[in-house]
Amino acid sequence: MGRTAPSTRILVEAEIDRLRRVASRLRDPRDREALEEIIEYTYRVLDAYRFEAMADPLEPIIIAGLLYTARSCRGREKPGIKAPHDK
Repeated sequence: MGRTAPSTRILVEAEIDRLRRVASRLRDPRDREALEEIIEYTYRVLDAYRFEAMADPLEPIIIAGLLYTARSCRGREKPGIKAPHDK
């Protein structure tokens, strides 16, 4: 029998809980804040999995981290140079 969405979500929630414990032990408050923001992005990404199966419970966390990084980098590009994602 295949995995169901609720059981997969429980696994993701367990990983998020683990990340929150890691975040609480980070020394730099900016790092804690960044990890908490990635966790919030994870919940946004997780909503997209209501209709799509995930390969691994870490998948939405990884995608959230990539999105967070991409959005953060957009404001740090040199003027006049377009990023690969800009057309």
